[in-house]
Amino acid sequence: MQLCTSLIPKKPSNKIKTDKRDAMNLAKLLKSEDLTAIYLPEPEDEAVRDLSRARETAMKDLKDGKYQLNALLLRNNVTAKVKDNWSKQHLRWLTELILPHPAQQIVLQEYIQTITSTGRPR
Repeated sequence: MQLCTSLIPKKPSNKIKTDKRDAMNLAKLLKSEDLTAIYLPEPEDEAVRDLSRARETAMKDLKDGKYQLNALLLRNNVTAKVKDNWSKQHLRWLTELILPHPAQQIVLQEYIQTITSTGRPR
């Protein structure tokens, strides 16, 4: 546990700052138990947090990719011929789909790649 300096109570009138005064003030606050201890995460804790953030980002990217792909199909009046969305059969149908304009085809392929690369489509 560490002490967080931003949580140390300060009087507005105490503007002169010296190491001696700071040390005396800290000693008084520590004795009166007015200081709040904080937890500094270990490297292992930070690694788990990083993993959690990465997973959350991947899931958001997957959801956004599916939403954008569905919007593209809707704009082009394309309805799926497969009932089970995001199944292997549905993804196969998407990869075989040909859109009217080459730029739209590129967008479709990008969305499919986003969906398949971010994890399990379902």
